[in-house]
Amino acid sequence: MSNSIVSRRKFITAGLTFAAGAALVGCGAKEAASPATASTTNIEAQPVPWIYEPLDPEVVRKRAYENYFEGGCCYAAGKALVDSAKEKVGGPWNTIPTDMFKYGKGGALSWGTLCGALNGSLLVMNLVAGKDIDQVGNELMGWYTMFPFPSTKMDSFAKFPNQITTIANSPLCHVSVSLWANEANAKINSDEKADRCAKVSGDTAAEAVLILNKWKEGKFIPAYSPGSEFTSCLTCHNGAKSMLDNEQGKMNCAQCHDDKLQGHP
Repeated sequence: MSNSIVSRRKFITAGLTFAAGAALVGCGAKEAASPATASTTNIEAQPVPWIYEPLDPEVVRKRAYENYFEGGCCYAAGKALVDSAKEKVGGPWNTIPTDMFKYGKGGALSWGTLCGALNGSLLVMNLVAGKDIDQVGNELMGWYTMFPFPSTKMDSFAKFPNQITTIANSPLCHVSVSLWANEANAKINSDEKADRCAKVSGDTAAEAVLILNKWKEGKFIPAYSPGSEFTSCLTCHNGAKSMLDNEQGKMNCAQCHDDKLQGHP
């Protein structure tokens, strides 16, 4: 066999080997770029509670206000808290993709359920407080129901300062927003309403920080208690030790069931 034929065969064999290797490398590169590879799926999440250091409530308040216009109330509060924790602590906080909070706008995809500012804040509080979430979370929920939103603490940079305030007596977006819109004579899809909810996001995220800071320092004392107008309702209807145990919820019953209160103590 001539040397030219042998050389040609070697060239062809080498070329096929290179092509096969390149194809394998190409497949490997595609797999490495996929989020579902073994190298990522085997990573274990950091167990709660996560490390927390006291944050500046005013920094969080302003961030939440600004975040609202990018992704709504849940994103506003959640991202403000997570970003601040990333800067202060790092660690597991760096693993949270803050876009995950965007589903919670308008009480979860505009269904008007749990206020997104509460939703996002409670998620972060749960990562911090662990088994103490019932204490700190209930405090935030109760505070929200009684607070006259919005505060004036963002008026120096807000689009609509000195807005009308209302007390929702409920953690529901539907109640909180509708009540305010009626009092302010504003449309739900107006800029005025958006500014109001941006402030609600800022106020709520800042209050979550104040609660967590006290909890971290060992100085947290629950302050919220049900109002006198519906305390007896809960005593009779809510909880395993209640007389009837036939209701779930802790908000003000009188707002929707005042017709049921006639004749009750």
